Amino acid sequence: MIRWVVVAATVAVLFRVASRHTSELTAIELNFNIFWIANAAVATTAANLLLPLGWRQILISFDQVLSAGPAVRLWCFAQTARYLPTGLLAIASRLQLATKAGVSRTVTASSLVVETATLFAWALLVCVIFAPSVALPMGIRWLLGITCAFGLINSSWLISFACVRMSRLKKLNVSKPHGRFLVKSTALLGASVATRAIGTTCLAVGFLGISSDDVTLIIGAAYAGVAAGMIGITPAGLGVREGVVTTILAHRFGLSDAAAFALISRAWEFGFEMVFLVVATWWGRSTQSNDESDKDSSVSDAKL
Repeated sequence: MIRWVVVAATVAVLFRVASRHTSELTAIELNFNIFWIANAAVATTAANLLLPLGWRQILISFDQVLSAGPAVRLWCFAQTARYLPTGLLAIASRLQLATKAGVSRTVTASSLVVETATLFAWALLVCVIFAPSVALPMGIRWLLGITCAFGLINSSWLISFACVRMSRLKKLNVSKPHGRFLVKSTALLGASVATRAIGTTCLAVGFLGISSDDVTLIIGAAYAGVAAGMIGITPAGLGVREGVVTTILAHRFGLSDAAAFALISRAWEFGFEMVFLVVATWWGRSTQSNDESDKDSSVSDAKL
């Protein structure tokens, strides 16, 4: 019950933000290209699925096995709380839900750090590649690009090294993760970022009718906003992300169209998160029921 109250509160927060920018939304004349919007829906759904599956691989690297269904359900429930003030409730929710699922708090906390750092590195790398030179000077672009690429390529070694160093502290007991699962996690999270970039492009074509010349600009602006939002002080980067996207796109599409697209993309993302949460809840419960049935069958066979 408390989880759904959090979801309802999140919806209220987003509607409040959107109501403050009604003028921007009404100032744009939107297109509705069903083909591209449908493609955006497929890409967004795939991106949403890849995120919790990537997090699950991090857990497996620490010898904490969690079935795909419950892992996706757990991740989605915790993720909705990121829109609430401070965003700390999302972390607390993940820790609590994972503990109930049998995952230690130390591993969950470590997985959150690894997941966030990996996603930030991927988002920043995409931003470096696609953002216009006006938004990102060449010197900074090369520095960030090389740093992100190095970190992602060597993420398995860097994470293992950090865990070994942390395990030497008396109050922390972090085991050394298995590298191959960390590589899988990095790949899945990167695939999610790439798929979401495709979805954002399809969304822009579907609603704004952009040309092929604008694709790199849309992707660069979207992930500049994501990267800025991840280090911003607002929950889920609300306001920060939209401001960055609007600023980058304004010179090409005008202030009203740019602001409207920033808000539409946020509403689109949130809407699919809610739909995905419902589906993930059903999937997680179905998987859990099947696991319990298999377990009961095994116990019965053992008794016979």
